[in-house]
This record gives sequence, structure tokens and C-alpha cells, in this order.
Amino acid sequence: MTFNIQHGLNQKSNIIELEAISKMAEKYGVDVCGLNEVRGDGALKNYTDQTEAIGGRLGFYRYFGEAFRVDGANPYGNAIVSRYALKLVQTVPVPEPEDRNILDGYEPRCVIKAVADVCGTDVCFLVCHMGLNDSERKNAVDTLCRLVDESRMPIIVMGDFNTKPDSDILMPLYERLRDTAETADNPDIYTFPSYAPCVKLDYMLYKGLSCSGAKVIEEVVSDHFPIIADFDFPLKK
Repeated sequence: MTFNIQHGLNQKSNIIELEAISKMAEKYGVDVCGLNEVRGDGALKNYTDQTEAIGGRLGFYRYFGEAFRVDGANPYGNAIVSRYALKLVQTVPVPEPEDRNILDGYEPRCVIKAVADVCGTDVCFLVCHMGLNDSERKNAVDTLCRLVDESRMPIIVMGDFNTKPDSDILMPLYERLRDTAETADNPDIYTFPSYAPCVKLDYMLYKGLSCSGAKVIEEVVSDHFPIIADFDFPLKK
């Protein structure tokens, strides 16, 4: 599952409800979740270890990748929680664009690279939340492509790309990876905003595996809908 959780802010109740995210993962039998807009333990009261809260309730392995600190003291970034043991995890910074000082809504970004043993197969998961501006997204795509090109194992890329599927910026990724949306009943289904969906911003791309199905979960928990996908893994004796 890939899910921009908006720091757990439930759009129905307008309060932070991390349990709702764990319950969703349990409901749909999710084994690995890539999460965006996750808070870490910080100085402000509402900056708690959200990765631990979500992953701990599930009994999953978990890792938080810090992109930057709000007000210099409050960690914020991506996370991965996994039923399968994480053999390697690292936070890869996305290079800052040269025009960052004039960009609206600019934030430092990162990619989580995590390797898990799934049914005897090492799989590389890349979790990314791209920026709001073209130059930010280009740097994120370049970073993802480099990580994909370096890997010799199956890969699943997931995250909020903040751009539409027909954007030229995504072409280098499409040249390397397949979109799970190809297996969905409606590949153009929207993921944002959850209370009045009108655009697809969230993606799960892959290579080296077989995807047997994907869909958007149309349940309002965050301001995004999550995407879930099923993959077939060869069982090794």
C-alpha cells in the first residue's frame, strides 16, 4: 500500500487518528506500506513517533526517513512499515533545486530505500514524496532513476508524486518501470483530494515482479486515497 497520511489527520473528524491507518492496513491484509507526510518525535506536542504508532500496532518492522525538520526541531518525512524484515534501510536525500529560493511551497525531500526478504526474494522498496514544483520533481525522478538503475533486484516504487500521469517529468520512470494502474479496473481513478477526488497524484510502479491487481481504496482517512496492489512472488525452496 502507498498512502499519503497527512500526518494522520482524519478528514472526517479533523483530528489525528493514527489507529485508522493501521486498521485500514489490517482490513486489506497489507504486508508493506509506504507512507508520506509522517511526523517524527519532536518539540511540538503533535510531533510524535507516528511510524512507531502505526507499525507498532501492526507488529511490523518500521523505519522513518526524515526529509527535514519543521521549525528546526520537528522531524517530517516518509516511512515504511513491513511485515517482512527490513534487511537494509537508508534515507536518500533528493538534491535541492537551484531555484529553491524562489519556489512556492519548497521543502527538502528524500527517498527511503528499503530491502526486504519477501518469500525468499529480496525486494527493493523506494518510498518518495515529490515536491510541488517541476524542478523539485525532476530531481526526485532523477534520484529514483539512479536508485532503480543501481539495483539488480525486483523493485517497487511508491509514493505521492504530486503530478498527473501524463506529465513528461514522469517519462524516465515509465521507461524503467510499469505502473500498477495498468492492472486496475479503472487506471485513471483519482486519489486526491479524498473528500472531492479530481486528480491522480499517488503511484505504485514496479519491475521484476508480476502485479495481479491494483485499486484505490475510496475511504476517507487522510486527504489522499491510498493505493493497494497485489504482487506475485516466486516461492523459493
